[in-house]
Order: sequence, then structure tokens, then C-alpha cells
Amino acid sequence: MRGRPPQPAAVGRTVLLAGWLFADLLLLLLVIALGSLPREQRTDATPKPGTPSSPPPSTQPAERGLVLKPCSFTVRTGGAGSVRKQFGTQLRGAGVANRTAGFVLSFGTAPDPGPGQEAADKVNSMITGGFSHFRHAPKRGYWKGGPSGKVRIDVFFLATADGDTSFPKGCHSSDDDS
Repeated sequence: MRGRPPQPAAVGRTVLLAGWLFADLLLLLLVIALGSLPREQRTDATPKPGTPSSPPPSTQPAERGLVLKPCSFTVRTGGAGSVRKQFGTQLRGAGVANRTAGFVLSFGTAPDPGPGQEAADKVNSMITGGFSHFRHAPKRGYWKGGPSGKVRIDVFFLATADGDTSFPKGCHSSDDDS
């Protein structure tokens, strides 16, 4: 026995619902696309009368990029004063004492993970308290196997004020040791 053919009203309703579903999905995609734009692009693109469209190029702030290769420093663990002195000397020697850190990865050397990571975290807190250019940079502590007593600090610096993201000339990178 054959089933009844679909009623014309039921077919019309299905097509109507499919159309509304398609329209809702397009509206959702539009909202997501607009929400993902940077704040500057969300504002009205047309300038208001009497206001300049943009500042002259010489006064526009440079976008802050990140130097993609880390500058590596090694300090011996100890008191906060000793660690800060070692780190400060190395920063000045590399010519990056006034550069702002984008983020910092520290690797505490120890035979076991617990003490190594604790040493790295302790050095990170010493850096935060002693160097204003490192205060707001995210820092993470990790363990590196080996004898205790040293922490390697990999610093990813932000671009200079003029937007230069090249690797600082006075720096050494742990990436070079691979």
C-alpha cells in the first residue's frame, strides 16, 4: 500500500521554514563577522564634519608587534638582589635594558620538575618586582632537566617605538643552540 502524497500545504510550510532558517543563518554570520572586527573598524567609517579623518603619518602611533625570536639570559638562583643584578647586567650588556617585554618564558634547571619549575616561577616574580619593562608581560615557568642552580630566561620583546621587530643585535637566543 502506498503512503499518501504530501499535502501541498505541508510542502509549502517546509520550504517556508527552510527559507527562514537560511535567513537566520546569514544574519548570524553577519553578526559574527562584525563582532570579530577590531574596534577601530567597527566605528563609523565616514568622518564627522569638522574633524580630521586621521592624524598626519608622523604623529600616528606605531603598531606594537612582537620580536618572534627570544633573547635568552641565564641567571644563577639565589636571593632577589643577586638575581636582579645578574639579569640587569645581562640586559644592559645586550643593549635591551629599556625594551618592553612582550612575554617571558623561564626554564628552571633541576633534576626533578617540581624544584625546577619553582625556581623558574621565583625568578619570574623577582623580574616582575625589579624591572618595570617586565611588569605587565605574561610570564610562565617551566622545568629543564639538569643540575640545579640556574634559570634560563627567554624574553620575547615588543617592537620598538618605530615598529621595528628585528632581533636585537646584542642578544643571544636559545633557538641558536638547537
